[in-house]
Amino acid sequence: MSTIARLSLRMGMGMGASAGPSSSSASAVSRLATISRHLTTSASSSASATSSKMSAPNEDIILFESHQNARLYKLNRSSKLNSLNLEMVNILTEKIKNWRELDSCKVIIGTGDSRAFCAGGDVKQIVLDHKVGKETALPFFKSEFQLNWLLARLGKPYVAIMDGITMGGGGGLSLPAAIRIATPRTVFAMPETKIGYAPDVGANYYLSQLDGAIGAWLTVTGQEVYGRAAYDLGIATHYVTPNLIPEIIHQITQLESPTLPLIADLVASYAAAAFTTSEPSSKASPDGPTPITGAIRDFLDKTFSLKSIAEIDAALSRAVDNEKLSEDVRQWAKSQKDIMGQRSPTGMAVALLNHRKAKEARRLDRSLLNDISMATGFLGKQRATDDFISGVTAVLIDRSKSPTTWVPSSLSDPLLSPSTINQNFFSSSSGHLADRPTLELHPASASKLDSGRDSTWGQFRKHGLPSEESVRAAVDGYAPGSGAFALKEQELVEQFVDAAGQVKGTRRDEVEARVRDVVKKHTKQDKDGYLEWKS
Repeated sequence: MSTIARLSLRMGMGMGASAGPSSSSASAVSRLATISRHLTTSASSSASATSSKMSAPNEDIILFESHQNARLYKLNRSSKLNSLNLEMVNILTEKIKNWRELDSCKVIIGTGDSRAFCAGGDVKQIVLDHKVGKETALPFFKSEFQLNWLLARLGKPYVAIMDGITMGGGGGLSLPAAIRIATPRTVFAMPETKIGYAPDVGANYYLSQLDGAIGAWLTVTGQEVYGRAAYDLGIATHYVTPNLIPEIIHQITQLESPTLPLIADLVASYAAAAFTTSEPSSKASPDGPTPITGAIRDFLDKTFSLKSIAEIDAALSRAVDNEKLSEDVRQWAKSQKDIMGQRSPTGMAVALLNHRKAKEARRLDRSLLNDISMATGFLGKQRATDDFISGVTAVLIDRSKSPTTWVPSSLSDPLLSPSTINQNFFSSSSGHLADRPTLELHPASASKLDSGRDSTWGQFRKHGLPSEESVRAAVDGYAPGSGAFALKEQELVEQFVDAAGQVKGTRRDEVEARVRDVVKKHTKQDKDGYLEWKS
């Protein structure tokens, strides 16, 4: 039995029948019929299709597969929740380089298992190495960040199956994918501030393309995002039930010309049914809608757009006792304040500034260069802080139940001011960054560093639910193909539904609902019903 078949059996057994439109064979046939004009496989070609498992230097760590025009990697370090070590990074890098140049490879698919796509980098081992005099951190981060860049420059479709835990370095592997598939088992987070560090792997480039200040909130607090919420917020482009993943993978491998629009349409045809609970998405209710809506979202944007951790903390403190705010907002503010009280103050200050830099630069190469500077500030020989070592030791090695001792411990400490953080972790003149590695980003960027935004900026949400920025671009008339004429709400909705491709049912309804929500929140109508974006 092939590896993909074994994977199919395991994943198929992981959840019962789908509640979505693919819950029966009849509906599956109907759905596939809608895209059959795109599929060029025939009975004879299907019968002769072959699948081969290609050997890797260590097959216990990563498995590679070839399926006609598709290539698939499967992280296979289950005992460590597929956390990455240097060996895995190097193996995957060499294979991805090969696939990028291989004409017969037209689509790449990344998977893990039902527990985790990838739980991040193996930072526990990095700190254990440090304790015995082996400095493995910076070589690991250099190789990892170079892989993150490579995955964003494949020149061909890349699909990431974000089933299970997808955190830290798992974000570095999945966020560059144009098609990112979440399930009710997805738990996404950039949790580095929990261990005295800050999000890296270029994640800020992508998270800064989320609506409002959602990306800043995620990077600072390390909050977990469960199931459907990852799709609602734009982290994932699609949301399906886990039992359908083997079929989705199979159908992608059968495409003779797997373009991104075609793959996006195919995956959207398997969309999970609309949520059946009003309970907000959480660990206990991952299929519920995101709680980041309405007044909570407004408060989040206002608060996490502030320039310093001290200002954010003060705003949260004021909100807890502000009777003019709703009870939901006050409780949410209290929970965020409590969370920030547990995180590394230095980690949060670095995370906030690094996120702001990414949003301003709008370039992945600059974000990764900032990340390697930051990593050196945390782990170089002349590092600016020991919070990373203290945090990993307390949380992952000793598994202490006592609060971690952070230095400094106060969110209002002058050492956490944006100017001081910039000098210690990002400035080329900083003495803390003397041993910063030089990233070798291949292939080279098509444009000069800091010469303008990345060619991929604004594409992160393209195949998912519409972003607020994309709706604004259509309303203001500067979106490609939007035309110079003002739009009424129904015309705007039809424009986005048409752009979503050959989709019906749940996905079509979700696109329409999202556009109408953005219209309600951010636009006004003139006397003739034409939309104007609120300033």
